[in-house]
Amino acid sequence: MIRNFKGLLCGIVISASMIQPSAYCAGTANFAQHYEAAQNFLAQNQYSSAILEFRKALRINYLDNSARIGIVNSYLARASYYANQEKNYEKAANDFRSALFYLKMYPEKEQAVQNSTLMITSANENLNQCLKVIGFDKTASARYKKADELRVMSNFSAAAYEYSQAAQNETLAGDANYQIAELMKLLGNEPRSVEYYKAALDSKPSDGLLRMKYARTLDKLGHYDEAVVQYNAALANSKGDMEVLYALERIYIKKLAQTPSDAELHANIGAIKQAQGDFESALSYYGKAEQLNPNNVNTRLNVGTLFQQKKDYTRAIKSYDSVLTLYPDNVQANLYKAQALSEMGDKKNALTLYKKVLSLEPTNQTAKTEIVSVLQDTMSPAEYVSYLSQNAGSDKTMQGILYDYAYKLHKENKTQDAITAYKAVISSNPANVDAYVNLAICYAASNDYKNAQNILNTAKSKFPSNNLVLKTLKDVQTDNMSSILTEASSSYENKDYKKALEQYLSVSPASEDSLLGAAASYQAMENYEKAIEYYKKAEAISPKNSLIPYYIGYLYSEQKNWDEALAYLKKSINLNPQSEAKSLISYVEQNLSASTLNDAISLYEKNNMEGALTKFNEVLKKEPNNAYAYYYRALIYDEQKKTNLAIIDYQNVLKNTKELPIANYMLAVDYDGIEKYKEAFKYYNQFISNYTTEDEYLNYAKSRIEELRPFAG
Repeated sequence: MIRNFKGLLCGIVISASMIQPSAYCAGTANFAQHYEAAQNFLAQNQYSSAILEFRKALRINYLDNSARIGIVNSYLARASYYANQEKNYEKAANDFRSALFYLKMYPEKEQAVQNSTLMITSANENLNQCLKVIGFDKTASARYKKADELRVMSNFSAAAYEYSQAAQNETLAGDANYQIAELMKLLGNEPRSVEYYKAALDSKPSDGLLRMKYARTLDKLGHYDEAVVQYNAALANSKGDMEVLYALERIYIKKLAQTPSDAELHANIGAIKQAQGDFESALSYYGKAEQLNPNNVNTRLNVGTLFQQKKDYTRAIKSYDSVLTLYPDNVQANLYKAQALSEMGDKKNALTLYKKVLSLEPTNQTAKTEIVSVLQDTMSPAEYVSYLSQNAGSDKTMQGILYDYAYKLHKENKTQDAITAYKAVISSNPANVDAYVNLAICYAASNDYKNAQNILNTAKSKFPSNNLVLKTLKDVQTDNMSSILTEASSSYENKDYKKALEQYLSVSPASEDSLLGAAASYQAMENYEKAIEYYKKAEAISPKNSLIPYYIGYLYSEQKNWDEALAYLKKSINLNPQSEAKSLISYVEQNLSASTLNDAISLYEKNNMEGALTKFNEVLKKEPNNAYAYYYRALIYDEQKKTNLAIIDYQNVLKNTKELPIANYMLAVDYDGIEKYKEAFKYYNQFISNYTTEDEYLNYAKSRIEELRPFAG
């Protein structure tokens, strides 16, 4: 008996019993022509032509249930033909996908789906049979990828079905539902596309393009109220997108023609005209709105902001005062008036109003920001920093303002004031790494290297992997170092690594920096053993520095000493979960596993079965999907006459790769050997379907299939 390969699935028979008769439904002349042609093609078993004609009919009348059922019947019939006659399960699967799309996703009414329950169940079962035969990966990411492929091939209905399966994954739901909405539009069913745009938007509410497409489709279908909601949301995020403004204007004007006495519509159109920069038209609409509803606060506020835009502050304030006379605690009127006063230069009265706004609404961020802006113009740096510090606390906006002010003082070379400000920043926000660095730079500029190094060492302990902190610390230390370290650094920068090494090694007592310098010099000279030695000495001085074990791990990986590399990289990550070692550790782990696998194969080839088996088990413990480890372990089991264990491993090979068709042959041989002829027949078949080399294995498989055919069942 020839060994070393194994076979394809037995054919499945897909019933055509699900194909239901289609009832004719009258429509337009063109619809009738396409519908009749489709029915004739279907009756003559010309399924592809029938599908094409039914699709044309549905583009004319997407609501026609007869045409929808007709296209379902055509897809099901063609799927049955592909599966039973051509054994082309890929094409059959695509047609079952399309049938399910038109059964479950395309119709508007839930009742239409309920009436097709039996057809849906049967189509699902047959699709799953086909997918099982072709070994289809049902993970969400694989289904999304398959949908993309089907869309590129213009198989829109099948693509939409696969997107619907991918959409069950929360991460992919937004993109998948968006794709379905686009495909529904391509297939002429815009009402259903709206539902999928909405589902996509629920997952991706900040996607401006998606929201605009949703709004346009609602608008096109005449769902104006919901379209307005979506356009307004898009407008809030786009800051005056003209396309959105024109769309809103068109809808509101259409509504105004129906209800000309609606004050709110006049006010809304006025707001749109204002956003478009057409102030005169805006005032006209605002005026009409006030005539219809004299007490509308929002209209008066809008008029005020319009005058403020025109820098006509007197009239703007007059509009705000007309609101404040009636409602003295109106937050927006007080805020807008304060802004107008500030722009006029009346900082004192503006500040009073901003404080009033905060008393009415303590969380008003605009008022907080404006207050600190006004105070900056009226206070000394020390007073201003003190004020900001008192109000920073957990307020991130205030912390940002404080940092910006410190940086402004720094740029203006007001070093002592900047030092005070940076200290206040760190006190309010100890996670602001830039504040530490800039404070150290200010100290260094004042020749206070001791404080500069203390600040940077504090920053280094907090942000051990931050390159800016490390670089600045190195720069400050270099400025304050002895001539030996300065010369060593210069030698290293000039690539005179030998000289640099001599200079670093001459430092006594050795410091972390001198040891790291020596290690870096050895590394640059590609003397990795010595480099590792000195990095370990530096690690003894600074055991919490996550970069050092990272460097050691990197050098061990260069030497292909994967066990040591992995140990040091893990140490680096334990010290700092954000360590750069994260980007290297997977590479090391892969090579470690590959090395173990190679060792195992080498032992196998030397006929050391027990040693090889131990190694293969190590690989599979770390990589339970490693097909090659399963394959070789199965070969060992075969040698040990443990046929059942070998069969399990060969099956695992087929689950995890298509690169070893030999596993089909080996399965067939093992089943043959234990007289399970039906299974042997199956895998011999699978082998010859995936193996094209004319050799003794293929010839044996073919001859053995004929001998086993009576057992095929």
